[in-house]
Amino acid sequence: MTFYAQFHLKPRGRHIVRVCRGTACHVRGSLAIMEKLKSVLKVEENGTTEDLRFTLEPVACLGACGLAPVLMVNDETHGRLTPEDAARILDNYA
Repeated sequence: MTFYAQFHLKPRGRHIVRVCRGTACHVRGSLAIMEKLKSVLKVEENGTTEDLRFTLEPVACLGACGLAPVLMVNDETHGRLTPEDAARILDNYA
């Protein structure tokens, strides 16, 4: 990614999955969620699946600390997650 937030040098997926890395989310297990999604999608952070369906991004904060841990798929926020919950959410977008 460049300094232009909406300008990317590599193709991105149809669905952008953002996993919060803020303090509340970190304390409540966002790292385990990220690891689970990396495993399920078979990509690294900031990676895009081969079928261009998903791009997985860590973000500093999504501003939903009361729902921690949180992830967003496109513009939809999902909170109070376990790693298994996060993996099931992606099934809805497949």
